[in-house]
Amino acid sequence: MKKWISILGTIGLTATSTTTLISCNKENNNENEASNKPKPSPKPSPKPSYNTQQPPENSNWKLANDFIDEKNNDNKNYIGIIKIENDFKIIKWIGKYIDWKYQYINIYRWDGVGEPEIPTINENTGEITDWKEQKGTK
Repeated sequence: MKKWISILGTIGLTATSTTTLISCNKENNNENEASNKPKPSPKPSPKPSYNTQQPPENSNWKLANDFIDEKNNDNKNYIGIIKIENDFKIIKWIGKYIDWKYQYINIYRWDGVGEPEIPTINENTGEITDWKEQKGTK
């Protein structure tokens, strides 16, 4: 008798849970009969992409965006164009030291003799407007 009660109880519980599961079907109460799926959120705007500006042909300035992989760069002069808030700035350093607290837009290496003059940039766009090519020191 206990087995029969146990079997009937199991069947009753199974039937009840199945009925409850079927009755959980959510009604579509939208006026335009659209689905109840949430609308996808707009994609975040992509980071601005900056054009890599090549130095003039036969220039002593060379694009060095692969700065980390450069060999024998202990005594070379570098400049990096960075963006701080809404302005672009140029940072200058010598050798392997690079200040990693900035995100560099472009890095350039001076292959000329002596210390270079820092090029002039448009602070609104970061574009180099005057490369200040010189053949020696300041």
